[in-house]
Amino acid sequence: MSRIRHAVKTVLLAGALLMTSSACSTQHARPARSTVGCAEAVVGQLPPALTDPEKHCLASALMVQQCSRAEAWLAGWGKEAADAFGAGDADWDDLRADRVGRDCAGTADGATGLLACCRDGLPQADRSTNGPGTR
Repeated sequence: MSRIRHAVKTVLLAGALLMTSSACSTQHARPARSTVGCAEAVVGQLPPALTDPEKHCLASALMVQQCSRAEAWLAGWGKEAADAFGAGDADWDDLRADRVGRDCAGTADGATGLLACCRDGLPQADRSTNGPGTR
């Protein structure tokens, strides 16, 4: 969780985006007031046994629905920025999976539906073979 907190703070402090009104409209009850709190709450909802791209995709989709689209974008890029300048492994494929998740947020609902959408949008090699949405 601290990696997410650091990633989001890095992007926010760098001034990459100033989006003060983006958190005003969401489809579901917001799990926390702050962007960091919202991201942490969403990550805490992820089911076990997902591949890394599935985690990125589902987390981004849930963030769009529970936080905002801008915060989902910010968290994804923030995490990769923190990975690039820290001990993590920054990866363009993670950002692609985040985009698939943001797109799925408008077409599916619930973790099962979102995960099925993510799996449809991700390359076959990035999908797990267990859990909801497996095809």
